[in-house]
Amino acid sequence: MKLYQMELYKLCCRKIFIVGAAAVMAIILLTFWVQVMDEEATVDGVRYEGYQAVQVNRQITEEFKGILTDEKAAQIIEKYGFPEKVEKGWYYFRDTNFLNNFVTTYLTDAYVNNVDDYRVASFLYPIAESDLGAVREITGKEIVLEYYKGWESFIIVHYVGMVLGSILVIFTVSPLFAGEWQNRMLFLLFTTKEGKEKDITIRIKAAFTVSFIIWMGIFLLDLLLCGIVYGLDGLDCYSGVLTYLSTWRSAGIIPMPSYIFMVLMLSFFGILSLCAITMCISALCKSSFHAVTMSAVCWGAPVLVAMFTNGFHGIGKLLTAAPVFMVIGETIDFIDDIWLMPIGIAFFVSVFCVFRAYRKYRGQRF
Repeated sequence: MKLYQMELYKLCCRKIFIVGAAAVMAIILLTFWVQVMDEEATVDGVRYEGYQAVQVNRQITEEFKGILTDEKAAQIIEKYGFPEKVEKGWYYFRDTNFLNNFVTTYLTDAYVNNVDDYRVASFLYPIAESDLGAVREITGKEIVLEYYKGWESFIIVHYVGMVLGSILVIFTVSPLFAGEWQNRMLFLLFTTKEGKEKDITIRIKAAFTVSFIIWMGIFLLDLLLCGIVYGLDGLDCYSGVLTYLSTWRSAGIIPMPSYIFMVLMLSFFGILSLCAITMCISALCKSSFHAVTMSAVCWGAPVLVAMFTNGFHGIGKLLTAAPVFMVIGETIDFIDDIWLMPIGIAFFVSVFCVFRAYRKYRGQRF
């Protein structure tokens, strides 16, 4: 246990980890602040922005919260009207609030392409004749209206945080084995009474622990921020309201709790598989610089592959098992029916990399 604590301390007390963790937290807070400041609400001719708009939207939604009906949609428009204000450089109506924007988006023919190409809604479609009605037919469940903007911000901040967390994992784990070659400590480590096997096992455990702490810290910070500012309403909605799918295909009718769970599981295994891959590369390199460089290249290479191939279509779906894509929530839109596939691949890749790192480092000679 003492050796495990020492290895954990060595990883967490490096300047690169401390500075990196502080930078990740700062950027997460900045990203969340931007999300909050983007919120708008117009009620009774008064326009609110930022945190105040969030609270106004939450407040007015409470009155209409629950199962969405044609009568409720009509009441919303009667009270708040159809949005109609268009400004140059903005591609949505500027006089909306959460309620009339939701109704206008899904139950009218209104649209905004630019200041010269837009249409103001003039009537409401019955729910049965809209995309929402199609969702109701497919799922057999009623459409629930709740203030879901908190989960929209959660997904965005989670994505940003996990990408930054991945970079932190690379810089933290890369010196795990390579650093001992560089510092010429291999001989001393392999002559301790604990022995090679225990030393390597403890290092692997410590690396996974730090990676888990990074993942959990980002998740909890994101959830805490969204819960305090936005609240946690919206769990009775479907994922399509977050991803803005043009058509409500299968990826858009995932219940919100299931969608959030899928996002979290993909990012969790993405971070852990990245940790395992980085450990393997560290065991193959003899300097921390080379380990960091090679890990970063392996992490980012799938992005270039996706850019110059068919993306996530056909066999390209295998690319979603790359750690860089597993931390992106929108990846689920392409693999909602096979989302366990990248998790399975990530698990087996992690096992192989850990085994390879163990064997390689155990066989080192100083």
